[in-house]
Amino acid sequence: MATLGLIVVGDFALATGCDQHVKFVTSMLGRAGQSLAWAWFIPADRVQLASALHEAWQRPHVVACFGGLGNGVDDSVRLTIKALQTGREQVGLSCHAQSESDGVLTCANTTFFPGHPEQSHAAFERWWLSQPFDADAPATERVLWALPESTHAVDARRKVKAGYPTVTQRLTAAGDGDVMLTFTGPSKGKVQGARKALQRALTVTG
Repeated sequence: MATLGLIVVGDFALATGCDQHVKFVTSMLGRAGQSLAWAWFIPADRVQLASALHEAWQRPHVVACFGGLGNGVDDSVRLTIKALQTGREQVGLSCHAQSESDGVLTCANTTFFPGHPEQSHAAFERWWLSQPFDADAPATERVLWALPESTHAVDARRKVKAGYPTVTQRLTAAGDGDVMLTFTGPSKGKVQGARKALQRALTVTG
């Protein structure tokens, strides 16, 4: 079950494609039978952060963001949130709900943690364990996927989409950098059916 979106802010994560936050979060979610809905690596840049937050706030998932918190002008998270909230007011929209407690900042569906693992991981664990799990959340399954996609793979995905219109297919990044094809649907049976249909289609040649 995919229940969490993840944003990691920092040039190291972007350059290497991995960091300690993704490994820690995916391990913790896995122990609870949960999985990441998606994960984004973005540079420590306020324009990039604003774009990521604008997109994340439109997603149905709870979102955790690591990095970007600091003091004064180094606090790109708070400065970016303030700019986005001001922008909403200027076009007649209400501000997103915002709160801060126990050193954890939350705005809309996104909760922010420091970039340093020693400061953030214990706080994330306390926060995540306090979140209610939604029994009605969409079912999710993932399979390892190769890029670039072959014509055969694209055709197989298209056929499965036609056969399972309520199951979405998205390419996502795993914590180890692998590309995964993620199936999300209204029930475990439909998601498994779509995944198995795709695997069968891929074994058919010419």
